[in-house]
Amino acid sequence: ELKYTPNIFAKNLRSDRSNQVALVGDTLQAELYGELSSQLFEKGYFTSLFYSRKEDAFIDRLIAGRFDAIFMASNAFDVSQLNRISENGIPLVFYRSRDYTGLDPRIVIRAPDFYDGVKRILNYLILKGHRRIAYIPPLLYRATGADGNDFRAKAYSDTLKDNGIDINPDFFCVHTQSVASILEDVFVMVTSYKANERPTAFVASDDHIAAQVLQYIKKLNLRVPEDVAIVGWGNIASSQITTPELTTIDSEITFFAHEVSEALIRLIQGEEVEDCLYKGRLIIRGST
Repeated sequence: ELKYTPNIFAKNLRSDRSNQVALVGDTLQAELYGELSSQLFEKGYFTSLFYSRKEDAFIDRLIAGRFDAIFMASNAFDVSQLNRISENGIPLVFYRSRDYTGLDPRIVIRAPDFYDGVKRILNYLILKGHRRIAYIPPLLYRATGADGNDFRAKAYSDTLKDNGIDINPDFFCVHTQSVASILEDVFVMVTSYKANERPTAFVASDDHIAAQVLQYIKKLNLRVPEDVAIVGWGNIASSQITTPELTTIDSEITFFAHEVSEALIRLIQGEEVEDCLYKGRLIIRGST
């Protein structure tokens, strides 16, 4: 009758729960974080989105934030930093994309099967006759080249070797600090080689980057897919508004967000949760 609204933060002090979940990433994955936030909100949790910062002070602030759980979609941190979150009693669901030795067993892995997805893309492109295939990691990703410990880099190298194709280190983008630096690498790949030596296909880590590369390739007066094929990852809305539409891996974002949110809540409730990788589906469209 008095239109009283309970103070959520005061109630949380009593229950020793914050009802807050932190989402940490290197870049904004709007579709994934939007789905996660919606699903967690329906179950009584607020979310806070953070861009990753590599220093220990960032981890200290996360720990001090009294979050009930954390979803980490970043490769910026080392094992000791990740383990410190778990050692402080905060459940952590990790979107793992590279090898880590010595991870705390309490950290739960929820991620796409990057190795399987990239291998599937490359085998499809090789079947189409492509042998000079370039790869572009995610924006702001700590990329070390085709011989790195990232699952996508391993799939790239292994699949080319399995098909008897020499690996050209120049065809693996390592300057991921901005979209401009990625496109500069694309420019170098395309213009530094003769027409019969330059890449005939680009595999991008996500549809946003793939769309940027597609538009840039067309500005260089090359045709997609006649001169250059392009593949993305995610099957987000932008994959269907490019011309031509993007071939991509459908990572089923709504389903994946459900799996992550369920894992976070079960961990908060003290349940044991198993690791899981999710295979995507290759969707073939006009860009290849």
